[in-house]
Amino acid sequence: MPIDWKKDSQSFDGVAELYETYRPSYPVELINDVVTLSGIQPDGEILEVGSGTGKATRLFAQRGFSILCLEPGQNLIDIAKAQLNDHPQVRFERSRFEEWEARQRKFDLLISAQAFHWVPLEVRFVKAASVLKPQGHIALFWNMYPGVDGPIRHDLDEIYRQHAAELAKEHVPPEQLIQERTASLKAEKQFENVIVRTYRWAVQYKTEAYLGLLNTYSDHLRLPEQRRRALFGAIAELLKQHDGLIEKPYLAVLYMARRKSGDA
Repeated sequence: MPIDWKKDSQSFDGVAELYETYRPSYPVELINDVVTLSGIQPDGEILEVGSGTGKATRLFAQRGFSILCLEPGQNLIDIAKAQLNDHPQVRFERSRFEEWEARQRKFDLLISAQAFHWVPLEVRFVKAASVLKPQGHIALFWNMYPGVDGPIRHDLDEIYRQHAAELAKEHVPPEQLIQERTASLKAEKQFENVIVRTYRWAVQYKTEAYLGLLNTYSDHLRLPEQRRRALFGAIAELLKQHDGLIEKPYLAVLYMARRKSGDA
């Protein structure tokens, strides 16, 4: 099934409520490291690329930082605004990063949670460097999915093979993807002092919440409705055998770098 990256990234806006309800947040240790490693001051300004419903935004807004959020999905923006109603220092512009007009604005820190891979490769780092102040930092982070542990994993794999074989293919191991993203950032001449940190954690989901979570994944959303219903029905039946619960492990990964002076 061919992937339309722009269309897939926009598909999240159609499930904005599900995204807000079921997508996980990020470990507080990761946010602490971003603040500490970037050296951003209390009056520092942050640019967020792909803010979604504001799950990461809130973690920085609670610390008082001024944040300009870029998000192309209006439904996602509406939810984020409601969640951040008590933080007037957070502003929103509806735009994709690659199409956004900076108008000479510069920021101390650029963050992107679960979104930077949607920005075209030829634009990502060049534009990021251009909107950062000298010695400004970039902080990119994702929740990765190592795979469900325990006996249930075999049964889940079999369900996917039966109902969505294209989703049952072998995924790139987290370690390989981490190496690739690290190498990509290190290869960018506009940035230096690359730091990569990982944070292991887990969330326990009831059946409804787990199916809601799956309904926010772009690859699952691409499935025809009838096949998606069959897949979700089989997963629900499986979870009944496990007290209606499943624990999903996460590996949060943070990539940080400092903009080189004079290169943007």
